[in-house]
Amino acid sequence: MLFLNVFSALLGQDLNVFLPQVSSPSFTVLWFSCITALFIWIFITWNGKPRNGAEVRRMQPLWWISTILLVLLGWFYQLLFTVLIWQIQVTSPVEGSGVNYYPLPPGGWLLVMVFVVFNVLILFWLPTLLASPRTYRFVVPGAVRLLGGR
Repeated sequence: MLFLNVFSALLGQDLNVFLPQVSSPSFTVLWFSCITALFIWIFITWNGKPRNGAEVRRMQPLWWISTILLVLLGWFYQLLFTVLIWQIQVTSPVEGSGVNYYPLPPGGWLLVMVFVVFNVLILFWLPTLLASPRTYRFVVPGAVRLLGGR
């Protein structure tokens, strides 16, 4: 809805192609990736039995690696659905344009990249902040500030 009503000028000329064939599939795959990473995080933390704070702190690099990988995957999904799929299929998403990729302007690329980061925050950071069990929730950046100390 935001892409269609607020940011349509940044996303190119044919939103009837971009939204259902580029944006929606790429963000759907990102959603599945974030939910999968969330379930893996919760499984690992529910089964973890830390003996001290050092063991808990060792999980922080894992959380950061997961988050960075999700953002990079989200950016790759944007590239995949905007450019690579069309080049593999040797078709043009915009009739009569003669290009075999969706012509997304630089401002549009920046916008979707920012939205990927925003989606990872909503779909991974926030749930891990709220659903991480015991002391593992303090591994998540911002948890101490938002949830208070131990």
